[in-house]
Amino acid sequence: MNNDPMLEMYVFESVQMTEQLEGILIEGEQLGGFNTEHINEIFRIMHTLKGSAAMMEYTAISSLAHSLEDMFYYIRENSDASPDWSAIADICLDAVDFFKAEVAKVQNHLPSDGDNSALLARSKACLDVLTGKAPAAPPAESAVETAAEPPPEEEKTVQTEESAPPEEGLNVISIRVFFQEDCKMENIRAYQIANSLAEVAERIETVPADFLEDCSDDIIAAGAQMTVYTKENLDAIKEIVNQAIFVKSFEIGMLEKPKAEEALPAAVEETPPAQEPSVTETAAPEAPPAAEPEKTPLSAVSAEKPPPPPPAPAKSLPPMPAPEVKASVINVNVDKLDRLMDLMGEIVISVAMVIGSPDLEGLKLDTFEKSASQLLKNTNELQNVIMSVRMMPISSTFHKMTRIVRDTAKKLGKEAELVILGEETEVDKNMIDSLGDPLMHIVRNSMDHGLEDTRDERAAAGKSPVGRITLEARNSGSDVIISCSDDGRGLDRDKILAKARKNGLLTRPDADYSDREIYQFIMLPGFSTNDQVTELSGRGVGMDVVKKNIEKIGGTVQLDSEPGKGMTVTIRIPLTLAILQAIEIKVGSNFYLIPTLNIRESFKPAMKDIIVDPEGNEMILFRGECFAINRLGRLFGVPSNAETFDQGIMIMVEDEGRMAGLFADELVSEQQAVVKPIPSFITERIGQIRGISGCTIMGDGNIDLIIDVKSLTL
Repeated sequence: MNNDPMLEMYVFESVQMTEQLEGILIEGEQLGGFNTEHINEIFRIMHTLKGSAAMMEYTAISSLAHSLEDMFYYIRENSDASPDWSAIADICLDAVDFFKAEVAKVQNHLPSDGDNSALLARSKACLDVLTGKAPAAPPAESAVETAAEPPPEEEKTVQTEESAPPEEGLNVISIRVFFQEDCKMENIRAYQIANSLAEVAERIETVPADFLEDCSDDIIAAGAQMTVYTKENLDAIKEIVNQAIFVKSFEIGMLEKPKAEEALPAAVEETPPAQEPSVTETAAPEAPPAAEPEKTPLSAVSAEKPPPPPPAPAKSLPPMPAPEVKASVINVNVDKLDRLMDLMGEIVISVAMVIGSPDLEGLKLDTFEKSASQLLKNTNELQNVIMSVRMMPISSTFHKMTRIVRDTAKKLGKEAELVILGEETEVDKNMIDSLGDPLMHIVRNSMDHGLEDTRDERAAAGKSPVGRITLEARNSGSDVIISCSDDGRGLDRDKILAKARKNGLLTRPDADYSDREIYQFIMLPGFSTNDQVTELSGRGVGMDVVKKNIEKIGGTVQLDSEPGKGMTVTIRIPLTLAILQAIEIKVGSNFYLIPTLNIRESFKPAMKDIIVDPEGNEMILFRGECFAINRLGRLFGVPSNAETFDQGIMIMVEDEGRMAGLFADELVSEQQAVVKPIPSFITERIGQIRGISGCTIMGDGNIDLIIDVKSLTL
């Protein structure tokens, strides 16, 4: 499809539905079966996926969803059925993977040409088992059929031209639907409602005549009007319309059934929302012989409207509006949010340039200072709002790991459960997108290497037969900490050390390495302690990918383990890569920024609190404890104006409970910093600079370096 808005909406809604479907399937499998609510929701999702894909002419998706819809229709209508829930979950989850792959193709403007024949065969075989291979009433067919499934002999129709009189016993129901403002593609949404109604209708007449034509403006002005001839009652039809999305309100009512000698009532006339729709009855010139009207699929409805009928006494249709719900959420392209954040950063720099202009030095401008103060306040509020728009709960990423645990456990023949804590923790959208692959590697690694292989092995260690993997997220200052823990066997320190020695990675005696340093070896490229290569591990390309991907977003990875009790992988990432509050300090003629959230205290140190050990290392006694001192002038190789401690300022900084003292010449001011990476031409020549995490452009045009507190507190 070349219609980008329609394509974007299809992709967005399909991704949402497949994720929702996956969650329901996992939940049902964990409970040992699907309850009525699960079955109805899966049926609804499959029906919507089928209709949307058929509308977009993606037959591979549509035909598979149709097949699975048939299965759940049978289960829903036959409460005495005894399904094999495990087999059904396997088929449906494999179908979810197929849907995701095909939607990804569509998103990348590639043809949706996946082969669904194997999944169709599995679905049909499962349905045959359910029915005992006995003839059963098939589920109501959709008005939209896929190319892979020929239409049945009798098919519901949607008509807009004069047709034969309806069969006796049918209810005639008139509907007029109004959609929410700015929901876009009103004609397509009306088409979907008509498509859903076709499941239970013998015939449907619509105004405008063909919803697939460009008639959104007509629908906005007068609503989407439908006359439905059906055996269902008014409540059943109302429920179908109620399930449609983006519906603002609708009018629905039962029309008087036509007499035998009267022709079919004309379609509901288009009227503005303020007027009540009317139904006009016209006499037929001749009573045609009773015959089945010609069937036409919904997609083949004529775009030509019927001529207006002659005036006749009209019967008022009492409106039954649904409660009006105003849309409180809109979908925004992430690229626009990125652009908005970039502009916010430039605004912060521009404001700093104006307020800090050297031309203003020495001038007494009371009005300017008040205005500048108000500008800063508004800028801060705008920044906070923009950042909050980009923040998303990490729950979506965490819940995807449930599927990873489930599939990996089946492949390895293990039993495991996933425990999720802190899923409401919010992280920048770009951060969430970058966390999926690293977390997947970590969870798989815990399943394969961490958890014991058998229930007996776990029982011998005094553990529950079912292994446990815990994902947790929490805020820590300006960072988010994500941990993945398992209760398995833990890391084998000696085995890792031996492999590191064999690979020539050791540069010091074994005794000089701490446990944490040894565990870090497993994140080196090509490092693996597995003797055999399996589908899941053994090539040494898992944990090094984790480390690289996390470092790309300014994060760090740390491993901790206790033999026999399990392993914990801790990921620390910044809350956002955009803007931070910082304190500007001066060392000689150079300026640096320290993130405000990392500063514990600043003071003029007393010489009596300074301690120097025999090796010349300087420490400070702070509140009864000794902490290392980093003289920033010596660390960065710049001349300092404070030769002795009583001439400068000590800033106590903290990271993850670890503290250190940073010694500088003086504190300058509090600043907002737009974080930018160190230019690549510098890092390529001299590598990463210890103690520096990035840089920012100040109001006077100079560049300040941002202190990396984490590396200075290790």
